[in-house]
Amino acid sequence: MSQQAVPIDPHETLYLPMRRRFMSEYVQTEEGTTELRIYYGLKEISIEEPELHAFGENLLKQDSFMAGMATRWSTGEPLPWERVQELLAHLLSENILSREAPKLAAETDYHKMIMAAEAKRPAPDSPLWWNPDTEGVLKQLVGRPMEFGFLEAMLPVHRAAHAALDAEGRHIGENNVFPDSMRMRMETEWRMCPYPGSRFRDDALMNVTALKSMTKVWKPSLQAMLILRDEFLKRYPLLPDGQWRIGDLHAFSCAVLALPSMMLLRGENPVPNGTLDPLLSSVFRVTDGVRMVSIYLMFLPEQPMPYETPINPASLLHLTERDNHFLSTRGVCAGPPHMVEEFFATMLDGKPLAGEPLPEPSWLEEIPAAFDYGLRGLQLYSLQFTLWAHMCHTYEKLRDIILQAEAPKTTGWGRLRERLEKDWKTIQPTRQHTEVQRAWAKARYVEMYDRAQRGLRGFSEDKLQHISDVFAPAKDAVHEETVRQLRVLFRERAPAPEGANPELTDRLADVLADYITIERSAVGTLDNVQREVNKLLKREHPQRHFTNLDLSIHHRLRFATIGVLPYLMEVFREELGLTIQDDVASVTITPGNPRAVAA
Repeated sequence: MSQQAVPIDPHETLYLPMRRRFMSEYVQTEEGTTELRIYYGLKEISIEEPELHAFGENLLKQDSFMAGMATRWSTGEPLPWERVQELLAHLLSENILSREAPKLAAETDYHKMIMAAEAKRPAPDSPLWWNPDTEGVLKQLVGRPMEFGFLEAMLPVHRAAHAALDAEGRHIGENNVFPDSMRMRMETEWRMCPYPGSRFRDDALMNVTALKSMTKVWKPSLQAMLILRDEFLKRYPLLPDGQWRIGDLHAFSCAVLALPSMMLLRGENPVPNGTLDPLLSSVFRVTDGVRMVSIYLMFLPEQPMPYETPINPASLLHLTERDNHFLSTRGVCAGPPHMVEEFFATMLDGKPLAGEPLPEPSWLEEIPAAFDYGLRGLQLYSLQFTLWAHMCHTYEKLRDIILQAEAPKTTGWGRLRERLEKDWKTIQPTRQHTEVQRAWAKARYVEMYDRAQRGLRGFSEDKLQHISDVFAPAKDAVHEETVRQLRVLFRERAPAPEGANPELTDRLADVLADYITIERSAVGTLDNVQREVNKLLKREHPQRHFTNLDLSIHHRLRFATIGVLPYLMEVFREELGLTIQDDVASVTITPGNPRAVAA
């Protein structure tokens, strides 16, 4: 029998087994009223009625209570038992309250499931690393080689160092290594999280091994953050009130991550894989958390936080807790609250280091080039993800056309229709299926791309490139030829069904050709920025153009990860047998056979 099946008796004891997970805030609604919001892990309780605010506040203070006592959680007359019983029953049904006293456990069923999956997943037996064998690694992972000199045009800089090993033999990205197929199995100590807040006794445990590593170098890590902060603020001053712009905080996080990444990935005298100072890997891990929170906050149109939005340690901590950024599917943040607060205060406010000063680190001279590397990485990232927004819009346009007519699934039209619908469902969780989200995201990338250029050494206004120009290319002769070829091939392989408007086929071809022209401009600009990265890191730039198929490796590496997007050109290769390769100067369409479909 379920907990809520039996009506609650006023004399029975109820328990809040995870009371320490609660956090709350009062929020002004659009209607001008005050609402109490209580956050409990991934659940949110909204109390709109002012007379129930005291009920909510008192609830937060209880580990256990007699149900009838809740009628006294009021600023005036006691609440009617019937109303309280209804509220408690709802909390019981949501598993926020329990009729059973909590039982302490060292492990959870969820963690056991994760560990069982971990034991079965394919994992490399020996380290895989990009420098210098990017071609070999990618051939092993996705079956398509690509030159080392195109790495950052395909893979965001903030993820480039994930798979490297430090001198302790741990991945720099720990359990967040991207791509996951490069993550080795490692002995890790896990423990239930004892810290109050959103992660308290979460089903996912915390990585104590990483915490112990961090603790050993904690003071040097804070010193490193102060040094890096001072250098960054020479390029990007704080707001007049001393707060950070949230966009600059994200850029600073990326610049910090770029330091060990550059040292590992440069062409001359790179740090050998497996020898990176654990101090730098620890700084990388804790800073990457700030990067993830800041980029998440910038990309929520319903909670507008554009680049210039002020942020300070207190608001960063509040938003991290409120929006559950201490949680992940593999484990919760292991940092004790006092260390998290100290790191935020050091990173944002420049809190001075306590005690005797430490010796200067050996990598001070690397900082200027590393910051340029991080800023170039932000340019590449903005280009990559602006292109994905345009791609999702193209999916929408194609879908609008193809849904106007039905055809058997054995036909080209039917196959396209089914595949576009399948991919559309994959896109929806990313919210890129809505114009509101796409427009908001593109506006943030405009800010990010512009601001990144302004922080580069040697920048001048005459060198400023506008990302909007990249994504509004002229329709040249290559475009016209692409339209012609696609129309011919689509008429052969995916004609509009009988009875439908025959022009629908040409409209599909035209929409795809428009996207290809945008993609050509984007990959051409990615190629140009990558060339600057290679100059900076003293690496050889490939002799050929960067192509859409090189960039598409990113999609394949993200397979089965949260927020993965399908790649549009795969639709036409698999369903119509058309392999489309484009670069800044050309488009090549190679007819072949579509993938076989099971009978």
